[in-house]
Amino acid sequence: MTKVCVTGGSGGAGNATIVDLLANGYDCVNLDVKPPKEQHCPFIETDMCDYRAVYEAMEGCHMLVHMAGNPHPDDDHWGAADRFRNNTVSLFNAFNAAAAHGIKRVVWASSETIFGFPFEKNAPPHVPLDETAEPAPQNGYAISKAVSEDIAKHMAKLYGMTFIGLRLSNVLYDDVEAVPSFQKIPGYWADPSHRKLNLWGYIDSRDTAKAVRLGLEAELEGSHNFAIAASDTIMIQSSRELIETCFPGTTKVHAVMTGRTGMLDCNKARILLGWEPEYQWQDVLGLNEDGSPAEPEM
Repeated sequence: MTKVCVTGGSGGAGNATIVDLLANGYDCVNLDVKPPKEQHCPFIETDMCDYRAVYEAMEGCHMLVHMAGNPHPDDDHWGAADRFRNNTVSLFNAFNAAAAHGIKRVVWASSETIFGFPFEKNAPPHVPLDETAEPAPQNGYAISKAVSEDIAKHMAKLYGMTFIGLRLSNVLYDDVEAVPSFQKIPGYWADPSHRKLNLWGYIDSRDTAKAVRLGLEAELEGSHNFAIAASDTIMIQSSRELIETCFPGTTKVHAVMTGRTGMLDCNKARILLGWEPEYQWQDVLGLNEDGSPAEPEM
């Protein structure tokens, strides 16, 4: 049985990934600095910035899913340095240990922030955005992800490995206690500017997990990066209205942006990974697109 090392498996997206992989016939081991709330597979407490510990914990694994890292935004100037160090060192350690163990397939969590998020003092040049857009990281976290994509590219060439970087949108959970929860979405509708920082995007944790699995299975070589987001936005307003309200006169809206279409174009993932988002906030919350209660199915 194929054994997958999942770093950061105690986090929300990492846990969802482990559950999905186990359900699809994979064996997993979770490397994290903290234990999971529910243990689905063997857990090894691991400081990802300690290379020797990472190397030893990865023994016997055939594939790597790297989800570990500090996902929080830069709240202050000083925190950015620690976040950059943690994210880049932990990623290098995971990739380097995988190479040393002969692991050839790595799927890892990059970020939508590479596209220019948070859009606070800047504006997207056009929507939708896709992987051909020039990276425009705006803070320490986003820069750590941009550097990580370069690390993946170089190590793919150096070791003949395949790296699948998932530029994940804001991962949401059907859990009222989660910080990024679906249940908070109706509270955003009155003020579109509140979530313009990531262009009102999101992705269900289950769709994230499916993208990881398909990344492990895709017939690809080298280093590739993919936008991974829901097909719509979290808002009830049309996408064109959101752009015209929050970025007037600065952002070109392409003709494909109709209705509530999401601002990230995930067509590359559809073609090369065979991935399609399955879940929308309406389904999770039992609402219609306009926010009204959905009629129960008979």
